[in-house]
Amino acid sequence: MLRIKIIAMGRLTEKPYIEMASEFAKRISKSYRLEIAEPKPVKLSDKPSPAEISNALAKEAEFIKEEIPARSHVIAMCVEGKTMSSEKLSSYLSDVSVSGTGQICFIIGSSYGLDESIKSASDLKLSVSPMTFPHELFRIMLLEQIYRAGEIASGGRYHK
Repeated sequence: MLRIKIIAMGRLTEKPYIEMASEFAKRISKSYRLEIAEPKPVKLSDKPSPAEISNALAKEAEFIKEEIPARSHVIAMCVEGKTMSSEKLSSYLSDVSVSGTGQICFIIGSSYGLDESIKSASDLKLSVSPMTFPHELFRIMLLEQIYRAGEIASGGRYHK
């Protein structure tokens, strides 16, 4: 069974998101072994300068790198990444699972995104949309797509 790790900067705090994440994690467990890591984002001032943001992203990159297991296929979630359909994502995950890679790590940055060192070292930069979404909602969207990918791969009824 393919192992999937989501490394998301920050914790879910609102009850509806926590409940949805729990439900999707339960559903995902039929297809994948899921783990979620939530490193704490660097606290910024109310009006951070570009240098403060850059320094925070570099520090967060260190936290993220500590969470990535060896032999992982890394997918950086970023707006400038490649977009793909649910079917293509399912196929992509299936292809990675048979490639001998230990696991797939999806990385979600903090409110200012990801440091370039994470993006450039990733195996894939993936975007779900050019739009901006709240951090907590985006995590639910990613969990849903991972669940959908597993359903597509297994021929389940969820994906129509």
